[in-house]
Amino acid sequence: MNDYSKLLMVHFKSKSFTIAVGIATHSIFPLLRWLQQRKIDKGETIWLEDMPGPPQSQAFPHLSFQPADLTPNAGLLRRRARHMKVDYPATDYPFAYRKTPLSGNVINGLGEEAARQPDHVFFGDSYKRAWGKLDWYFQVMEPTSIHRQIAQIFWQDGGRVGIVARRNTAPPDPSDAALLIKEAARRFGASLAGITKMDASFCYRDSSPDFQYAISVAWPMDREEMLHTPSQRSNREIMDAYRQVNRVAIKLANFIRSLGHPAQASTNLAPGSSTEVLHVPIAIEAGLGQLGKHGSLITAEFGSNVRLATVLTDLPLAIDQPRDLGVDDLCRNCRICETNCPPHAIFSEKQTVRGQKRWYVNFDKCAPYFAETRGCGICIEVCPWSEPGKGMELTKTLLGRRHPVTGSE
Repeated sequence: MNDYSKLLMVHFKSKSFTIAVGIATHSIFPLLRWLQQRKIDKGETIWLEDMPGPPQSQAFPHLSFQPADLTPNAGLLRRRARHMKVDYPATDYPFAYRKTPLSGNVINGLGEEAARQPDHVFFGDSYKRAWGKLDWYFQVMEPTSIHRQIAQIFWQDGGRVGIVARRNTAPPDPSDAALLIKEAARRFGASLAGITKMDASFCYRDSSPDFQYAISVAWPMDREEMLHTPSQRSNREIMDAYRQVNRVAIKLANFIRSLGHPAQASTNLAPGSSTEVLHVPIAIEAGLGQLGKHGSLITAEFGSNVRLATVLTDLPLAIDQPRDLGVDDLCRNCRICETNCPPHAIFSEKQTVRGQKRWYVNFDKCAPYFAETRGCGICIEVCPWSEPGKGMELTKTLLGRRHPVTGSE
């Protein structure tokens, strides 16, 4: 089978799957949602294992079993941040597991001293994973309007791979090539773009895309819409941001292929492409920002109010260096995301995760609330860095305190 035949097969499978999702959006999902809502209205418990859907089959022979604890952490929840537009939903969940799954913290490597690749556990890709039933509940309970947006993302994702032009027309100098690629990314709509070398630590244990470079692109979300998180209004904005940043990555990958070099977009939500790489570590190494206490990327330009996608390529490119924005200087003492998190899932200090000391969010506490609110984004919006125009000022102030004479490293 030649390259064109393989590509046609990929597109056929992608479009066929998307059409099936589109049909299910207006038939199977409304029925499943109605059945679960009836139980909720009656005060019955939704046993996640009893929900119709894909069976779970993910195994972790390399990990010791430790049951998850979905009970929210105790703590006094401060009154929600004044600039947030909606009240935070309570942590009373209508669902439960009959048999508690392996802790997501164990799967993620919390407390492990040795480095290893991460395992995918939740959100997107396969409902057969360890926490697939909670993920399935999350997807089933999404309203039809959100499912329509997801179907659009799936349809768009068919263009993430393609045929490479026979003629190499890329600049031979990696610095010139990097400049061209960043200009193209901005032309396609990216607000931020950075480049780094690919590394195995950027990939899930069951994923090994064979490329040398990773290009991180970011798309800012509408701040006003996101101040209504968690709500259907903010969820629509999140889905739209995913669609937009995916579109940028797909266009950029196609542009690189037109220059005669292999490239593919690693996007969000769509099966397969959403579990190739971890976007946040790539963005950090590519100089877009730093990891915050809430476990998300913080950029100087938009705070955490961004969505990310990645383009993988073999085009020789000059790489960027990680940026020190002074994030740790603030996060060590700031508790805004901690006290605004309803299940109190955010650790006050860095944790050891797969051999690295870093900020980490308690998965077992966060995931149930995330699922029940259909995509909670409270922590990234209450973060001081996410206030428009604040990040650059914070960076200047924090680094200036560290170096009062020169204000530089």
